[in-house]
Amino acid sequence: MKNCKVCKQQFDPATPLDDPAMQAGIFMAQQGEWNDVGELCPRCLASRGLLGMMYCREYDA
Repeated sequence: MKNCKVCKQQFDPATPLDDPAMQAGIFMAQQGEWNDVGELCPRCLASRGLLGMMYCREYDA
C-alpha cells in the first residue's frame, strides 16, 4: 500500500488501471511537468486524465 501524493489516501499500486481517464492520467504522470508515476491513486489519476483530455491541448495528436 502507498499513500497518494495528492489526496493522501492509501491505494494499492498493483490495481489494474484500464479506464481511459486513468490511462490518460498515467500518460500525464510520465511527463516532465509532473513526473510522479506510481505516486497517485486511481481516483486522482482519473481526475488528472479527465482534466487533461478536456484542457491540455498540447497532448492532442
